[in-house]
Parts: sequence; structure tokens; C-alpha cells
Amino acid sequence: MEEAPGHSASQKEYVTPPISELRRLLSTARDKARLSHLGITHIVNAADGPRRINTGPQFYSDMTVDYHGVEAADHPDFNLSPFFYPTAEFIQTALSKKGKRNRVQ
Repeated sequence: MEEAPGHSASQKEYVTPPISELRRLLSTARDKARLSHLGITHIVNAADGPRRINTGPQFYSDMTVDYHGVEAADHPDFNLSPFFYPTAEFIQTALSKKGKRNRVQ
């Protein structure tokens, strides 16, 4: 079997997490006490928007966090690429601050 360019046999194909894991992550994103306890200082929401996961900057306004939202449709034809560079910059800035914890999930 031939390998795709840029891929090695050791790389695994991405598998979408089970719905239970997605629900757990969503509940954590809305649990401000837990986020504070974990030392979360930056949040990237790739499902931002009023008809999606509505935890925008106003939701976290009583916390000391930097927020970056991407209004991305959960559809295979949605072009996510315009959001890569600004989101990568946001993450790089967060990592460069070397806070209590650096956790990218």
C-alpha cells in the first residue's frame, strides 16, 4: 500500500471523538469555575456564533481570559482556511505568554 505524500505509516487517521466526549468538552467550556481552576487564560471557539455554541466573549466577560471565536459552519464544503492564520497567531500569542499552564486541546 502506498503512503500519501507527507504521511507516514505511524500517523493515525483522525477519528471523530464520541458524542459523550464532545458533550464533556462543551460542558467544560461553559463551566467558568472549572476553567479558572484549570488556569485557562485563552479560549478558541471554532463553533462561535448565536446559532452554534454561544459562549462568545460576553459569556467570559467576568473572567480574565482572551477569547478568539471562529464562526465556522459544520459542513464539509465550508472553507475554514481563512481562519487558520489568525487562529494560529492567537494560539502562538497565548503560548508565548507562558502562563500557569499551556494547554492546547
